[in-house]
Amino acid sequence: MSQINEAHEKGYLKAVIMFSIPVLAFFIVFQVYPPIQNIWLAFTNSNGQTTLDNFSQTISAGFWQSTRITFEFAIFSVAFEMFIGFLFALILNQKFRGRRFVRTIFLIPWALPTAIMAVGWKFLLQNTYGPIPWILYWLHITPSVPYFLVQPNLVMVSIIMADVWKTVPFCALLLLAGLQTIPEELYEAMNVDGANWWTKLTKLTLPLMVPAIVVTLMFRFLQAFGVFDLIWVLTQGGPGNASMALSPLMYQETFGWIEPNVGASTAVLTMFYMIGLIIVIWTTRSYIGRRYAQ
Repeated sequence: MSQINEAHEKGYLKAVIMFSIPVLAFFIVFQVYPPIQNIWLAFTNSNGQTTLDNFSQTISAGFWQSTRITFEFAIFSVAFEMFIGFLFALILNQKFRGRRFVRTIFLIPWALPTAIMAVGWKFLLQNTYGPIPWILYWLHITPSVPYFLVQPNLVMVSIIMADVWKTVPFCALLLLAGLQTIPEELYEAMNVDGANWWTKLTKLTLPLMVPAIVVTLMFRFLQAFGVFDLIWVLTQGGPGNASMALSPLMYQETFGWIEPNVGASTAVLTMFYMIGLIIVIWTTRSYIGRRYAQ
């Protein structure tokens, strides 16, 4: 009997190893090797010699400008997405006829691939045939047809507008999940006390929604910080470098200028930004967890 059990254990262990090998190989090839190779490229030249010249070239190639553009895009787009998403979450949390259907079609913008969505917005914003610039002109909102994708002062507005349109459903979905965790009995108790909608919102809904809001906010900020496909399809970082965020800058350095070492150094510097953001997320979540555990 013991020999049979031992054979079963060996067979089980062998099966576990056989099924784990493909997953482990995939993880090493696509998750471990690329960052290690990137760090090696960042600290070496084309001849394989160790050097720090790549970082000096990165900084002189507009790294700080791209950093500013990336933070501006992330801060403004996420702020609008959180505000509008919260309003939609409040609406979708109400009981009305056809609520399931509305919730389903509301997620369509988020479900669309970003590149396809960006092509659509590029058509809408073209000053020659796009409907949005001409509608603004016909309604006398602007004195002339605006060049959304050409004027430096309007290009970031265009990118933020497109990103908000796509990502508001995602924020609303996460915030809606947080709203549905609030017991209905608490609202009924406040109704008995005669509280109006503003009191319920500020004294009950928002305090209990803080953990969901923080998680959604930080998750979206990390996503917005690494934006590439939206900017590249709409403007390719132009006009000039007015929308050249960090991710498009890496792509341009690596494949446009054929400087993979310089692009790798930009990726390493961006990695430090991401590590800082992750630390902020972890600290914030830990603080909120301790606060609400009391």
